[in-house]
Amino acid sequence: MELKAADIEWRQGSPYSLDYEDFYWSPVNGLEESSHVFLQHNNLHSRWQKLSSEAQSFSVGELGFGAGLNFLNCCELWLKTASDNCTLHYFSAESSPLTKDDLAKILQQWPSLSTHSQMLIDHYPPTVKGFHNIELYGGRINLCLMLGDAQEMFSALGESIDQRNSTYNKKPIDAWFLDGFSPEKNPAMWQPELCKIIAGLSSSKTTLTTYSAASQVGKSLIAAGFSVDYLDGFAEKRQIISAMLNAGLNDYPTRARGANQWHLNQSPNRPLNNQPSVAIIGAGIAGCTTAAALSKRGYKITIIDRHATAGQEASGNQQAIIYPKLSVRDDSLPRINLAAITLASRYYRTFWERGLGQQCGVLVLPDSDNQRHQFELLGQHLSHQQSLVRLVNNSQMKSISGLTLDSAQGLYFPQLGWLPPAVVCQELLEDLSIPLIKGDVDRLFRNPKSGQWKLFDEQEKCLMQSDIVVIANAHDCEKFKQTDFLNIQKLRGQVTELPVTSTSKNLQTVICGEGYIAPPNNASHGCGATYNKGINSRELRIQDHQTNLDQIIKTDQGIGRALGDVKLHELDGRTNFRCTTRDYLPIVGPVPDVASMLETYQFLRIDARKDSSAMGIYHPNLYVNCGMGSRGLGYAPLTAEVLAAEIHQQLGPIERELRQAMHPSRFLIRDLKKKRI
Repeated sequence: MELKAADIEWRQGSPYSLDYEDFYWSPVNGLEESSHVFLQHNNLHSRWQKLSSEAQSFSVGELGFGAGLNFLNCCELWLKTASDNCTLHYFSAESSPLTKDDLAKILQQWPSLSTHSQMLIDHYPPTVKGFHNIELYGGRINLCLMLGDAQEMFSALGESIDQRNSTYNKKPIDAWFLDGFSPEKNPAMWQPELCKIIAGLSSSKTTLTTYSAASQVGKSLIAAGFSVDYLDGFAEKRQIISAMLNAGLNDYPTRARGANQWHLNQSPNRPLNNQPSVAIIGAGIAGCTTAAALSKRGYKITIIDRHATAGQEASGNQQAIIYPKLSVRDDSLPRINLAAITLASRYYRTFWERGLGQQCGVLVLPDSDNQRHQFELLGQHLSHQQSLVRLVNNSQMKSISGLTLDSAQGLYFPQLGWLPPAVVCQELLEDLSIPLIKGDVDRLFRNPKSGQWKLFDEQEKCLMQSDIVVIANAHDCEKFKQTDFLNIQKLRGQVTELPVTSTSKNLQTVICGEGYIAPPNNASHGCGATYNKGINSRELRIQDHQTNLDQIIKTDQGIGRALGDVKLHELDGRTNFRCTTRDYLPIVGPVPDVASMLETYQFLRIDARKDSSAMGIYHPNLYVNCGMGSRGLGYAPLTAEVLAAEIHQQLGPIERELRQAMHPSRFLIRDLKKKRI
């Protein structure tokens, strides 16, 4: 989970890696070297000037992020050169990330880049393995910082384990910066297999440059299908390499095992319009974050909801928590949770700065001996990630929470907190001028001639039509025949508003355990929430208030003492319904044509391990984003980016394995293999 931070010292006024025994850049002038090798010889100025204003994008892939000098140099040139409507996507891998303090010290060397540097420092992620997405300049620049082994990270970026389908239905990398430490110092980064992965993520128009002119680098690139030129180097370096991919030479034998192409659409069908219209059904946190992500990519968005105001269903609670659930296990669930909360802590920062909710931290208390042991392991595994999470003892918890608690220890997440999600939804739409129309969609129909989707209500009135539809209306997605196979569960949840007392007013952070309690807000603490199966009533129930109170007192007796004598019949609250899934992960991606999928993959009932290159069959331009359970506030920014990247044909913002773990077709494939269907 945690990566070893780079070990550096200063020599000749420049950072020097003790791990690789080399300078991060030329001691002569690192910024000029970056411009010479990567910006000039990839011809970026001219290429970016030629981008039209119609929401075009450009992607850069980099091996060796280091202190981000190449990235910051790109930011400077991009903002001066490219149209305001264009987006730079920058994918960079780093196996030995710098600490935030070292990064800040190093970047002081480049005062001309100070504005970009400060933004990078402010958003710099914890040095834990995985993909970290950072949005800068209102979405004009998106950095996907992939912390881990470069070969593993860029392999996970591709659409398929099959090399031939790495960029299937996706835009390839436009330019490559190979900027790791020299081959003799860091041989792992210059292996032939990594060059093949780079080739698989490229096209015949892709350019590549590297400061290294070592013969093995040139040979590996040529073997991967690149044509290589040796050009004049920078300063004391005699030569550099410039390369382009030869068309047709990046076809490698498949390494696919099993039926692992089901997530790819065998017949992708793109809208005919240059600026496609998108109808998003549902104005909760899933729908509104998706709307924002697509709007920033240039799509014409309309949200349709049964309410005239956003966030009136499950997103309507006054105090929603970004609830962390981590584990030392290398499973999809904790990995996705980690990616979600780290992104959410950055995503909601502007809302906290506006005075919405509080970035007050979240303190999680153990509910069993086994969980206490898990917390200790997490504290050990993430011992250098104090800004992400830290194991705290009883005295530290008193200082953090403001209450005297009984628990011996807990996990504290200082970057998290609570928000009123309905207000967040409304401000997302207002900030980006996204219209919301009132309408209760009951049926979807796609006109095969125009390619557009029509949205009908129960009276068969056509509410609107659109090129693309995103279903983001939680458990109500089951009423559409296209998504009724998802087998989601509708769970009632009741939140209780507990009155603030002279002691509980001191609560300074969210506390979670058996239940949760938030700091004071309008003279009450949000507390909850129940999980009621088979109950559809929205009426407040005293027994559910009792359940919430019992759960939070069971979390820690100190909370019970702070709350004092609570009069149940005087309590207020709110009820609504969660949308949960069998594996507790969200559902995000294209909607499969179930009948065709079952026919294509019927062989899995007989042999679940049979190799097949068959691809999936999907409804054209129909997508879903739902199933977030009680973690909608935490999951929504991540699932919105995953879905927006899919619709916009971008390479994914998280690892392929994790994208597949949230894919709508996963249940069909699993059930076929287990002969459930």
